[in-house]
Amino acid sequence: MFAYILWSHIAFGFAALGTAGLALGSAKGGVLHRRAGLAYVAAMFAVSATSLALVTLRPNAFLLAVAIFSFFLVFTGWRAGVVRGGQPRWPDHAMGAVMGLAGLAMLGAGVAGLAGAGGAQPVILLVFGAIGLTMALSDWRDWRAGPITGKNRISRHLTRMLAGTIAAITAFVTTNLAFLPELVTWLGPTVLLTPVIFWWNARVLRGRAA
Repeated sequence: MFAYILWSHIAFGFAALGTAGLALGSAKGGVLHRRAGLAYVAAMFAVSATSLALVTLRPNAFLLAVAIFSFFLVFTGWRAGVVRGGQPRWPDHAMGAVMGLAGLAMLGAGVAGLAGAGGAQPVILLVFGAIGLTMALSDWRDWRAGPITGKNRISRHLTRMLAGTIAAITAFVTTNLAFLPELVTWLGPTVLLTPVIFWWNARVLRGRAA
C-alpha cells in the first residue's frame, strides 16, 4: 500500500511540473493557460492528498508541515484565479486558519529544534513557517480592506502559483539531488526563484505582463 501511494505521489509530482511549465509558457488568460493551470492544480492537490496518506501510514511531522504549506500556496493561487470578485468565502478563511496554525507550529518546532539538536530541518521549518504565516496574515489584512480585484488579484494568483511551483521543484530536487547539503536542496529553489516572482509581479502591477 505504501509503495503504491508513494509511486502515485511521484507520478502526480511529475505531472505538476509538466503542467506548470505549460501554464507558465502559454499566453496568460488563453485556453491553453487555463487548461494547463487547472491540470496543474489538480496534480498538486493529488500530490497533497498522497502526502497526507504517506504521513498517515508513516508519521512524519516535518513532511506534514511542508505538505500543508505547499497545499496552501496552490489552493490560494487557484482561488485567486477563479474568484474574480475578490470576495473570500469560508474555504478561504478555513485554509488561512489552517496555514496560520501550521505556521505557528512550524516556527515553534524550528525554534525548539535549534535550541536542541540543531541541523537543517529547524531552519527549513522557520523559513517555510514564516513565509506561510506571513501570507495567511496578509490575506486577512487584504480581505479586511475590501475585495481583491484587478491587478492585485492577478498578482496574488501569480505569486501563489509560482510559489507552489517552487514547492514542486523543491520536492524534485530533494529527491534527486540528495548528494547536496540538505539546506541547499530544501531552500535553494526558493532563494533562486523568488526574485522571479518579484520581477513578474512588478510587471503585472505596472500593466506590462504579457
